[in-house]
Amino acid sequence: MSASVSPIEQHGDRMVTRTGRLKKYGAIGAIAFPVMQMVSQALIQIGGAEPPFAASASEIVSFFAARNPTLFSIGGYISLLSIVAFLWFLGTLWEELRAAEGGGGLLSVVAVASGFVAVSTITSPGGWPLAVFRIDEGLDPQLARLLFDQGNMNFANYWVALGSMVLAVGLLARQSQRLPAWLGWGSIALAVGLFAARAVWTSAMAFAPYVLFYLWLIAFGIYVLRRERQLGQ
Repeated sequence: MSASVSPIEQHGDRMVTRTGRLKKYGAIGAIAFPVMQMVSQALIQIGGAEPPFAASASEIVSFFAARNPTLFSIGGYISLLSIVAFLWFLGTLWEELRAAEGGGGLLSVVAVASGFVAVSTITSPGGWPLAVFRIDEGLDPQLARLLFDQGNMNFANYWVALGSMVLAVGLLARQSQRLPAWLGWGSIALAVGLFAARAVWTSAMAFAPYVLFYLWLIAFGIYVLRRERQLGQ
């Protein structure tokens, strides 16, 4: 006589399968975000690379004037859409960290809250899009410098929020056997790099930890996808 499966058990199995499928979407988001960001930056930079932070106001005006309005707008739009991928990643990160903490805890809250702060920082108004949007009307050099610096500083502040998120993940990975070992010290080292980058944000080397953050996201996404495939979900 075969054992029957109760409706409650069937519902539980469906919920597990559905959660696993949604976590895959978040893992794909972790991979899609850096890819979309790189495509976005490639389009935005068409017309010549951005000047150094110490560039004169006239050089900054020339930089904005050299942007292709159409490609710049497409790049900016792709960058904005990449935030959707990042938010889905945060959903998967929340599920992973809550499970590692046994259903809830301080570090999972800090990690995801830091992610939301990062999103709000990078999507704050002002900066480069406004400068390019108004360039044909005649952009005052000092105003161009202000918008250039504002955009770069928002980006640098964004690193701090990401550092907080990655640090919380690293600390939790160090104390939980559920998360892979590389996610522990690797995340903590990356967090230190992101914090330090903000202190020297005008240096070209300051971007290095953010590039490593892209690799961190891709590695996390691949880890979740492989594990969910092994679980058959």
